[in-house]
Amino acid sequence: MKRKTTNLVEAENITRKIASGHYENFPVGSILIPKKSRQHFYNLYAFMRTADDFADDQGRRVEERLRLLADWRRQLEETFLGIEPRHPAFVALSHSIEEYQLSIDPFSRLLDAFTFDVHDSAKFSTEADLYWYTARSAAPVGELVLALFGYRDADRIQLSDDICTALQLINFIQDAKEDLERGRCYFPTADLPRDRPRDPASTLLTDHALLRQLVQLQLSRASGLLKKGESLPSLVTGRLRFELRAILAEAEMMIKKIERLDYDTLRGRPKLSKIEHALALARAIFLNRRT
Repeated sequence: MKRKTTNLVEAENITRKIASGHYENFPVGSILIPKKSRQHFYNLYAFMRTADDFADDQGRRVEERLRLLADWRRQLEETFLGIEPRHPAFVALSHSIEEYQLSIDPFSRLLDAFTFDVHDSAKFSTEADLYWYTARSAAPVGELVLALFGYRDADRIQLSDDICTALQLINFIQDAKEDLERGRCYFPTADLPRDRPRDPASTLLTDHALLRQLVQLQLSRASGLLKKGESLPSLVTGRLRFELRAILAEAEMMIKKIERLDYDTLRGRPKLSKIEHALALARAIFLNRRT
C-alpha cells in the first residue's frame, strides 16, 4: 500500500467528517465495518453526499446545480484517467479507487440519478420506470460496498440490487410528504385510479386514503425485494455479514413502523431511534452466531 501523504490524510479527515455529520436510516461505515475498510466507506459516502447536496440545494438555480454536477462528473472522469485530483473528496476517493480497483460505472450511474433529481419533476409511469431510477440512485451503492469486500460476481450484485432497491422504496415512503410538496412523485402513476389526476403530487398531499393505498403497495414491493435479497448475508464472510444483517433488520423495523402509522406518512417522517438501531445491531450479531 502506498504511504499516505499529508494531502491524503487531510482529505480523508474531511471525508470522515462529512460522513459522520449526516443522519442516515441505515448504517454508513458503522462499527460493524472493519477499521481498515471504514475510511473507504467515508470516501465513497463523501462523493455521494456532496453530489446529492449539489442536486438538492434549493438556494441555487437549476442551471448552477447542473453545472456543479457536470463539474463533479468531470473531476470523477479525470480521477479515473489518472489526472491528479485537487478536490479533497477526489483525493480521498482516488485512494479507494486504486486500493480496490473500482469501476467508474457505478459512480457515473449515481451522477445520472442526481442530475435527474435537479429538475424536481420526478414522475414515473410504471414500476419499471421507477426501477430505471433506482438502478442509478440505489443499486450502485451496494455494488460499491461489495467491491470493497472483494465481491464482484453478478449473483451477489443482483441480490444487493434487490436489497438496495427495497431500501430506496422505503426511503421514498419516508420522504413522501417532502417529495410531494416539491412536485416529486415516486409512486408509479399506473398504480393510480384510471381517472388519474394530471398532478398526482398535489392530489396525494390531500387524499390521504389514496396515498395510504399507494404506500401499502410500495411497501409490499419493498418487502418482496428484501425477501429476494435476504440470502446475501449468508454468501459473504466476516463483518460484512453483520452489516447486511443489521441493514435488513432495520428495514424490517421501518416497515413495521410505517404499518403502525396505517401507511400515512404525511403525519410525519418515520425514522428509527438510537435504541432501535442498537436492537438491529444486536439482532445482526445474534443471527450471525446462529448461522
